[in-house]
Amino acid sequence: MSKKLVFSILGSVLFLTALGVYIAVGSMDQPSEGINSSETTAETGEGAAETDINETGKETGTPNPFEPKVKTPLKEKLIQQYIHAMSHQKVAADEKWSFFEITDERIDFLLGQLEVNNYKHDRLYKEILTSWKKGDFSEADRQHNAVWKLQNGSIGEAKGLLSPKAEEAYLQKQNKESR
Repeated sequence: MSKKLVFSILGSVLFLTALGVYIAVGSMDQPSEGINSSETTAETGEGAAETDINETGKETGTPNPFEPKVKTPLKEKLIQQYIHAMSHQKVAADEKWSFFEITDERIDFLLGQLEVNNYKHDRLYKEILTSWKKGDFSEADRQHNAVWKLQNGSIGEAKGLLSPKAEEAYLQKQNKESR
């Protein structure tokens, strides 16, 4: 074989190997769906099961009422983001980048996640969600800021609570924008 042919074959093999590695690594870094795919690490999938099993083999309960394609168990970052986004309904802040309306179904779902999974800050999440379940939002600004700080927030600190009238206007605006 001539040197030219050997170098051509070697060059082709190296190119194809590099291309294969590039494609394989690139597919592993695809963002998942979620509130903000650049920040979310939750696993997603088409046709997510109605109930999923966590690492301990326990059923995690009902399907996700936030985003049906996001499977359980939820990563801690997503628990934080859901609580943070729900708190926007109750707090005054210069910037609010996400929103989920506070519902009993969502609160119960997150409390259920706390029962079957272990999170570093689960006491904080349970305190917040338990007070909200009781209809107590008197500390929603402090609760927002506690989660916001866990997320290394720098913009959008809560500066108090919205009045009932301001909250209703915020909800109407969010509902219009989501249509």
